[in-house]
Amino acid sequence: MMQNNLFVKELLIYTEEGRIAYNEKFHKGVNIIRGDNSSGKSTITHFIFFVLGGAFGEFVPEARQCSVVQAEIEINGATITIKRELIKDEHGSINTKSPIYFFWGCLEESKNPPKDKFWTKFEYNTTQKKKSFSNVLFENLGFPLVKADNNLTMHQILRLLYIDQESPTSSLFMYEHFDSQITRETVSDLLLGVYNEELYENKKRLVVAEKEFSNIKSELKATEQFFKDPLTLNPSHVKSIIESKREGIKKIEDEIIEIKVNKKKAEFHKGDKLEFQELSRIAIKQRSKVLKTENRIDKISYEIEDSQYFINTLEDKIKALRNSIQTRDFLGGLQLDYCPECLTDIKPIDDPKLCKLCKETKDESHGVVKARRMEQEIGFQIKESKELLALDERKLLELQAKYNSNLVKLEQIQIRINSSVQDVKSYTEEVLDKLYGDRGFIEGEILQFSTMLENAELYEKLKKKKIDLDEEVKYLKGYIYNTEKKHLSLKESINKKVRQEGLYLLNNDLDRQDEFKNAKEFYIDYSNNLTFLSNKYSKYSASSNFYLKVTARFSIFLASLSIDSMRFPRFIFADNMEDKGIELKRAQNLQKTLINRLFDFNPESYQMIYTTSYITEELNKSDLVVGEYYTKENPSLKNILSQS
Repeated sequence: MMQNNLFVKELLIYTEEGRIAYNEKFHKGVNIIRGDNSSGKSTITHFIFFVLGGAFGEFVPEARQCSVVQAEIEINGATITIKRELIKDEHGSINTKSPIYFFWGCLEESKNPPKDKFWTKFEYNTTQKKKSFSNVLFENLGFPLVKADNNLTMHQILRLLYIDQESPTSSLFMYEHFDSQITRETVSDLLLGVYNEELYENKKRLVVAEKEFSNIKSELKATEQFFKDPLTLNPSHVKSIIESKREGIKKIEDEIIEIKVNKKKAEFHKGDKLEFQELSRIAIKQRSKVLKTENRIDKISYEIEDSQYFINTLEDKIKALRNSIQTRDFLGGLQLDYCPECLTDIKPIDDPKLCKLCKETKDESHGVVKARRMEQEIGFQIKESKELLALDERKLLELQAKYNSNLVKLEQIQIRINSSVQDVKSYTEEVLDKLYGDRGFIEGEILQFSTMLENAELYEKLKKKKIDLDEEVKYLKGYIYNTEKKHLSLKESINKKVRQEGLYLLNNDLDRQDEFKNAKEFYIDYSNNLTFLSNKYSKYSASSNFYLKVTARFSIFLASLSIDSMRFPRFIFADNMEDKGIELKRAQNLQKTLINRLFDFNPESYQMIYTTSYITEELNKSDLVVGEYYTKENPSLKNILSQS
């Protein structure tokens, strides 16, 4: 079965009073919603667009009397029920960015959920702590979370799946203000299947690496401006200065001891004991700092190691889940001809929904649904763990620099303690006072240089990190350039199939536009949002422009039924197949041409939903229609207080 499939199985709409306004089941294959003009057909497609994540708020007055829309959908074999409320402000305007509630099961079960299942709310926007509903739908569709100007949303995807009436015929995508070329180009690359996930991950990593590189570069520049002498940022140089200062202190200590030995034998005086005790107390406190920093370094190192192991384990779990789904799909197709207990022939049954062995109803999606839900939760854990890992790695760099500084201070205090043990009262107080003063001055310098050493070691580590990031950025840019170059040929092969499908629809049009019947070329310019034959500036009638636009949209859909690698979800829905004044015969011929082409494909592999006022008698009596034939007197929405 092709991946990236999306099907609408049932649509349920409630009024503000809690009554059912609309409730119809849809099937795979072709679904036709038919009725007179102004009977509410467009409203149904608007609700489909809205419940699937579209940012839509221009509902007609009758639709504004509804409170919530629910849809049972199937995504890659998993059945999910989604629900979205029509949230209105004090002026009656609809919130186009309202959240979507997800229930991992069928619509009927969602009405009275069992204890182990519940509705989960996802907002329109993504936050650091929670996914958006677009993230959830993308993950289940197998889409990467692609960035254009911003993260792509389900709304942007639907702009190429939904053919609406309001957009100009010149607009390939569903029209919206503040549209951008990069967004259209990214959406098309994603749906055509030329935007691969590894390329996306490397692009995402490039953004992070470049930002990190820029931050470290700024930090290094600030440090260099503060420490004007470059030698002060060289750890070896600073260490040599500290060592030289220590040698100076040792000479002073030797001189002090020599003076005291010459006067009398070493003995402890009350003052000396107090000095020794004070130094011992300071040494204990400083040693505690060193040990505490050392313990924190060990703890964070263990946490980093555990986090890396935890992330690897979670990634392995996601791979295992995906493999289990594929295994279920493979084993689900095995045919059992004999009973595994008694080896008797298993009698065939007509209903494919029943198990051949136990004759109970089969639940094809339960395992897939559970696996998708678990995959979603594990993915969020991986994201959180990676963020915590980055914080721990930075903290480790700072602690290592701080540890070396504290160690230098401890060694300096220990030297003073050793000296105080041998110290005796001097008979030349002036000389000793001078020596003590010199010693204290040098000790102060050592403290300053210890702080400088801490900064210098952090500076060196940041410089190394900058070099590593620079190499990574260069690699990523090279990879992205080479990969995108390779994808140009893949994109061209897909566009070739799209052109073939487009020419089929154009060449089978009625004799209303010679250029269509005799067309040999057909192009779609996603970036510039237009469709054309050989000349992009050619002008046609409004009805022919509409036909050309519909041809482009359906040609992408038809191509996806032949190309497994395309991410277009084999789902398309159109509001009014006879827009812009297209005549009845031409509209009916378009429907016939489309349906005849779709007969070449398995109806279980796609879904097309469209509305029409020009349905043929043959189609009106077929099993392709959904719901009643709607009129002004019998509109699509029921139980509405007033409907004009």
